[in-house]
Amino acid sequence: MEKIYENFSKIAIVITLILYAWTSFSNLDEKYQTKVLLSTFSVLGENQNSSALTSMSQMNNDQIENSSKAFFIMYMDTFNSGALGKEMRQTDAKSKRTIALAYGETDLRYHLKFIKGAWVPVTLDLSTNVLYNFSYIVNTPSKLIHNLKMNFNETLQLTNFERMTFIIWDVLHAISGIWFASFMIFLGSIIGLLFHPIQSLLNFFPSLWLIITTIWEGISNFKNLG
Repeated sequence: MEKIYENFSKIAIVITLILYAWTSFSNLDEKYQTKVLLSTFSVLGENQNSSALTSMSQMNNDQIENSSKAFFIMYMDTFNSGALGKEMRQTDAKSKRTIALAYGETDLRYHLKFIKGAWVPVTLDLSTNVLYNFSYIVNTPSKLIHNLKMNFNETLQLTNFERMTFIIWDVLHAISGIWFASFMIFLGSIIGLLFHPIQSLLNFFPSLWLIITTIWEGISNFKNLG
């Protein structure tokens, strides 16, 4: 088992280097990020023709509650302020659980930082670091399928070259993300405990319950493919 993980780690590191070098030098990165953001709504059962492109005032309460995680991800991608990053680090225990689930259940990209000034290990506490990384791993299959499906959505008007590139990027993000999550679930949690010892305790039992619910989300979100 140790040998398998060692080989997987080597492959994941190479994949990570390829992925981030490729996206850094590509002029498609911004378009890809838009596609990923729209996929977060797809994971939750909303499509880009409804909640992703309409105001919340046009939605009913059930739609707002279902899509709030995706709206949060879109909001965080829109603003890259250091001041906002500081606010994230100082959020209460409940907010940290909300942040962990929003990213873990909807965003295919693995985040070492949420926004400028808000690195994941120091923003979340021990319990929510575990929650984010565990949620990322168990939800990756559904997130990957939704992202792959979004590449064929006519609304995005992707060329065949863009579509094939995005398919490869989706797979690379999933593989490298699972590796990062399996590593940071331990290292990130230790760092989170050092920075937020009290919140680590406050979030312990709520996070245990949310670990169960996020497994269910990872399974039930496949039904939104229709």
